[in-house]
Amino acid sequence: MNSYWNKLEQLREPTADNMTALGAWVHDEALPWLWSELAGVILEPKKKHPNATAQPAPAQLRPMQEKDAVRHGLFTSTVDRNNKRTEPAFYRAQLTMLDSEARRYCRSIDCFASERPVFAADASVHTVHLALLEMMGLAIVLLEDAAREVAQVPGYFAAFRRQHESPFEVFKGAEQIIYGTYSGMTHMDRAPYTAVAVLRTAVELRLRGAFGVSVLIDPTRPEDFVPIDMSSLFESIRKRQSDIDFSVDLHDVWKIYRWSNFYLHAGHRDYPWVAGFLLQYLRPLFSDHRTGPNGEWNIDGGIRMKRETWRAVRATLQSPSLNSTLAACHRPAYWSHLVIGI
Repeated sequence: MNSYWNKLEQLREPTADNMTALGAWVHDEALPWLWSELAGVILEPKKKHPNATAQPAPAQLRPMQEKDAVRHGLFTSTVDRNNKRTEPAFYRAQLTMLDSEARRYCRSIDCFASERPVFAADASVHTVHLALLEMMGLAIVLLEDAAREVAQVPGYFAAFRRQHESPFEVFKGAEQIIYGTYSGMTHMDRAPYTAVAVLRTAVELRLRGAFGVSVLIDPTRPEDFVPIDMSSLFESIRKRQSDIDFSVDLHDVWKIYRWSNFYLHAGHRDYPWVAGFLLQYLRPLFSDHRTGPNGEWNIDGGIRMKRETWRAVRATLQSPSLNSTLAACHRPAYWSHLVIGI
């Protein structure tokens, strides 16, 4: 444990040499050690046979499949969050996400070491080095959380973190996005959690755009409209899910969307590796992995359906039950048009 912290401290300065050493250490030593430690926390120890003379081999713990990491590692309500905190699968899912993102950074470091010349070398070192360093430091928080919640051994790893953003941090994160981290017009500190709000917006726009729906309008008063909430849209899509080809499971997409509520409405910080993992998991939804005969790909190809299915989903949103709800809000009794998205 001490050697882990000492190594991070030794490599804290963001230099090219330290970044290269950090990548090698993470890949070869840190990640295997984290899996071994987590196994010791969340797995039931094997019982020793009465006649055995040696201790049994320690249990092995390996990464989950990506879809299982999403399904076990995200919570969508307070009750769900409280339940998952005590489940071993939650911590295995989180370490799966960390492992995936850390190895992504390690591959980037390998490319940096072999590429000459490197574009914006100092900025690359600062960005990649500090991100990986922070993740590996907070990996100990993950172990501490597992020890406290699963093994009931609080304080074993003596690690903690602040779990909520301040409004100023969110504001400065937006400033970074607008002006660029290295423009000299904002700070260079990392703001990894702000991306959750942007990712959520991308998901919402992707689903709305696929079905061309945004709001209901009254044809007699085109300036007056009622937004179509995402829950209604999801339910309409879900009813015809078998007729729609989603490159990412619809329920996983919806789970990710709902998970983002904790950050959007309460500034809750999940572990810093989660947003990056989810970005990669959702990638096929935004850039279809199926290429054409000449290698071309389609940014709209991640959701495919027949035209009649597309029309049926839209028609559901114009159902009498929805119209009566709108009428109760002092709207016309029948709203017949949908605003078509781009």
